[in-house]
Amino acid sequence: MENKFHILSIGICRFIQSLKQIYMYKKVVLKAFNKAESEIPGKTTKTLISEHISTVLLDDFKSPVSGRKLRDLFNDAKSKNENEDINIKSEYVQDLCKYLGFENYAAFLRAHPEKEDLNNKKGITEFIKKNKAALLIGLIAIIVIMFAISFNKQRWMVWEETNYVEVEFDSEKYSLSQLKIYNQERIENFHKIIPNCQTLFFMNDGEANLWYGKNIKGELEYFTALAKHPESGKTLKAITKYMIKTHICDSYD
Repeated sequence: MENKFHILSIGICRFIQSLKQIYMYKKVVLKAFNKAESEIPGKTTKTLISEHISTVLLDDFKSPVSGRKLRDLFNDAKSKNENEDINIKSEYVQDLCKYLGFENYAAFLRAHPEKEDLNNKKGITEFIKKNKAALLIGLIAIIVIMFAISFNKQRWMVWEETNYVEVEFDSEKYSLSQLKIYNQERIENFHKIIPNCQTLFFMNDGEANLWYGKNIKGELEYFTALAKHPESGKTLKAITKYMIKTHICDSYD
């Protein structure tokens, strides 16, 4: 249940975050055109500016956005009133943000917090009136997430002495600290062993093939893969020649 609410909360947070990003796509386009205009010497036109941006996007970011498409986006952005935004592909937004010197759209938003207009009741009311359909879709998406979580049962595993095994979720039989989200790689490759002088401690390239750590009693234990100790939760350490000679095989060379 806790995992379900965690996933649901992520969906809600992302939806709320989207409310804070209204009316910003058109500003990305307009700022991109302003930057391009300053980069072109002499007299400029929308065609020259859009072709300049198109060339930079292709050369620097391998993004094929035509000059015609950029002109259409610019015209759309200029025609919108203060409370309207444009329709634009998310990849175009990301590419234009990179052109503006930002890592992505999220970085652009962080750099322009003063542009967000949801800090007063009037802005919120105006947004709701003009985006009823989007709000309805967002609400439906959250409901779908809830149903999807209910119908797609999470798989679980627990540690049993020397390896992980898959189990049904049973809070009466297992404590929450015992139950782990199912990981096939852990089940297949992570095992506790008792090494000896014949154990393959290192791979051909010199990488460790054995890891160690202490259990809750302070006893050394050895495992076949890098992970956290299943009991103590501490990250295991790669085996070393010193550990081998001191604790496993004193004749190891």
